[in-house]
Amino acid sequence: MLLFSFVLIALLKLLKPKQLVGYSIAFFSPGFFQKKAEDFISIFTPFKLTLFAFSIIMISLVFYSYFNELLFENQGFQSFSKTLAAVFFYILTKYFIDIFLANVLALKENVNYFLQLKYGYMFTVCLLIFPILILNKYAIKSGYFLLSSFIILLIFRTLLILFNNKRLILGKLFYFILYFCTLEIAPLLILYKTTTT
Repeated sequence: MLLFSFVLIALLKLLKPKQLVGYSIAFFSPGFFQKKAEDFISIFTPFKLTLFAFSIIMISLVFYSYFNELLFENQGFQSFSKTLAAVFFYILTKYFIDIFLANVLALKENVNYFLQLKYGYMFTVCLLIFPILILNKYAIKSGYFLLSSFIILLIFRTLLILFNNKRLILGKLFYFILYFCTLEIAPLLILYKTTTT
């Protein structure tokens, strides 16, 4: 799957090299997402679909690398495909629930920048975890190193999202806490409970 990930990176570079660089350094340049906030978030462009596929593969590889010995007896492509399918359906369902709630509650204009940051930083985390995955596969070979690096990047992503949306969050703190508990924390707890029992 790492070879296929290289192919996806090459395809991303061919499609839109400036956007690929923008997503790669988005943690350090907050203006990158402010330019995109005017357009409603959509993954149905060739670049975004390829980036989405790359991100799904990266997240699946992180989880598979850490949990493969705990959850799967036979470690092969079949067990990885189960992880890939679970991550794909989780992220796709979460995306459509976010878009659905933004449209139904007529909050499309208010939360567009928030959603752009949320998914854009997810793409950034996946681009940054790629070299760490390669380093872990061929040099370090520690699931703890990989998972801890991934968790640190996710914490940094969350802090950046909160910092860049502080006006929106403080203005509607109750709704933000409700959203965060319902769509961010609860699915992870359910996923944890189902995989460990």
